[in-house]
Amino acid sequence: MKNIGLVGLGFIGKMHLKAYQSIENCRVAAICTRGEVEDEEIRPLFNGTFVADYDKLLRHKDIDIIDICLPTFLHEESITKAARAGKHVICEKPLTLSLESAERVFKAVQENGVRLFVGHLLRFWPAYQIIKTYSQSDQLKNIEIVHAKRLGQAPAWSDWFRHPEKSGGALFDLHIHDIDFISYLLGEVESVYAVGTKNNYGAWDHIMTTLLFKNNSKAFVEASHRMPNGYPFTMSFRAQAVQSTIEYRVAAGENIEHIGNQQFIYYNHETKTSIDLVNGDAFQNELSYFIHCIETNQENHVIPLEDVFYTLKLLKSIEISLETGEKIRI
Repeated sequence: MKNIGLVGLGFIGKMHLKAYQSIENCRVAAICTRGEVEDEEIRPLFNGTFVADYDKLLRHKDIDIIDICLPTFLHEESITKAARAGKHVICEKPLTLSLESAERVFKAVQENGVRLFVGHLLRFWPAYQIIKTYSQSDQLKNIEIVHAKRLGQAPAWSDWFRHPEKSGGALFDLHIHDIDFISYLLGEVESVYAVGTKNNYGAWDHIMTTLLFKNNSKAFVEASHRMPNGYPFTMSFRAQAVQSTIEYRVAAGENIEHIGNQQFIYYNHETKTSIDLVNGDAFQNELSYFIHCIETNQENHVIPLEDVFYTLKLLKSIEISLETGEKIRI
């Protein structure tokens, strides 16, 4: 049984707390949050200790794992402190906003002999797991083209998302999902080219990126925090091979907590087949895997840290392309 200190109780923190209720070999022993907890939804899910001081939480000897669900600009300091306290760390994506910061984080966890896991959720999302499985079989062999999009409004639950120095904008908060999964699917990237728009604070809030891969595949990826009020959070993913195509479409509420209409279809030249959506929660899949890796000292083969770093490298290259208007070779 692993004891978890959950840090941050915003949207993602609450999603993590709910997911832990279904994971048998761990429990949330403490929640670190500065605000008053008035959410009636939280009380039935938690009977541990609320802590306002992060340093105090780290002094709790019974805490094995720190789960960081804080704004991105606080990740590096929080992870470094946790590592020095001898705690394993689970951190929501993005790990950080620069390659130099990521290298400092990796050094801190390595020097202190603790594990670090970064939550790239699509790798654990049931439909995307099926897409990955199909890509490794003759059903979707040698993917040539991928189209992916993730469209929504700017997150309404906190203002920090709007500031580029705090969140990285839609580039690091939203675009990262598809960029990470597509590189997981297709391998190394040869070049990127991107265009987009910025919000009033200078954060990229609508991005369209073309990626060319070393295996000659191509991907066209769109992300937006710029959609008008009432526009449903929408995500879609289409992968096309010579003889077949797979497509997944979702329309939700303002965010992923209210997923409504889903379509998941596989096409070849002879048939069109609806794919049964597998029951399962991506957050539960992700967190249970991370806990299992810690308990058994197993290697993290789904999202190793070198993949985390590579995804950040792609995002920084996309950012350069956005700023310069040029195609960037990786």
